[in-house]
Amino acid sequence: MRRAYADLLTLALVMLAPPAMADDAPTAPRVAFRLEYAAPSGAQCPASSALAELTSAKFRYDAFPDAARASLSVTVRRAAGRLEAALVARDDQGAVQWEETATPRWKCDELVEDVALMIYARFMTPKGETPEAWTLLVSQEPSQAPAPLRAPSPAPSPPRAPEPFASQPPLPATPTPRVPEPPFRRELSVAFVVGLLDTPATALGGAIQAAARWPWFSLGVEVRGAVDHRGEVAGDPVRLWLGGLTGIPCLVVHSRVRTCFPVAGGFLQATGGEKLVFRTGTIQPFAGSGLRVSYDQPLSQALWLRAHGEVLLRMKGALLGNSPRSAWESPVVLPSLAIGIMWSP
Repeated sequence: MRRAYADLLTLALVMLAPPAMADDAPTAPRVAFRLEYAAPSGAQCPASSALAELTSAKFRYDAFPDAARASLSVTVRRAAGRLEAALVARDDQGAVQWEETATPRWKCDELVEDVALMIYARFMTPKGETPEAWTLLVSQEPSQAPAPLRAPSPAPSPPRAPEPFASQPPLPATPTPRVPEPPFRRELSVAFVVGLLDTPATALGGAIQAAARWPWFSLGVEVRGAVDHRGEVAGDPVRLWLGGLTGIPCLVVHSRVRTCFPVAGGFLQATGGEKLVFRTGTIQPFAGSGLRVSYDQPLSQALWLRAHGEVLLRMKGALLGNSPRSAWESPVVLPSLAIGIMWSP
């Protein structure tokens, strides 16, 4: 009889006991934004999903849910031949709470990596601290339903002794440090050149140029060669070869346009018929300086189509002929045109 009363008392205590607490602790407050991403066409920039994945990987959760109150806009734009990104964070009222500009980069994928790191460095919250209120993701509290009665859990089993030869977990990989970029961008180009007045007729040839480019300035060296197969002096056919070296300092006035001030020097070699007498020899030096304007059209991330027009003012020109009256002399103004391919890694 006493045992029956004891059983009834135990059952009553179980039924009147408060519901058990949930095993999982409430989720810590999280920083979250609605991402707005824009990049110029032709810049070979990653998609917005790539930026979201890079940033979320650093926070270890989705930092850009659709339900976020705050917004973060990332606008990639061109700046002096490079690409930079403007970051603006706003609260749910549209007020600007943070804005920053990423350091310009030559490649857009590297710029996007920098942006992800900037976002994490700005809004990362140390453990135990609460993020800024305007950045928090609003989440609904889960409804508390009474927990069902559970049968008593069995007694925990005694802890197992560690295995003597258990393998150690692998150490995390050490990130490879990024090699710093040089302060300039290397360029190598080849071009087809047309010299309109360099010789008695039109001279055709080619040029190879190597240059270093900074955001607002470039400096290059060009080797040029051309030949005129159809020239005539006083009715006698003449063939001329041109070879020269040009120093090309330039001002970068736009991401695709440069204004250059070439200084050129070289030699002209001529051969002709028996009646033609060269007044100063068959190999003659020439020199000049002037103005060049070039335009670059991107074909890919590292390949560009380049065209330029140039006008040199003769400082020293070639002089040839079979008499003073019929002598040919290099004009004072020497225009030329060129089109080619420029490679910039």
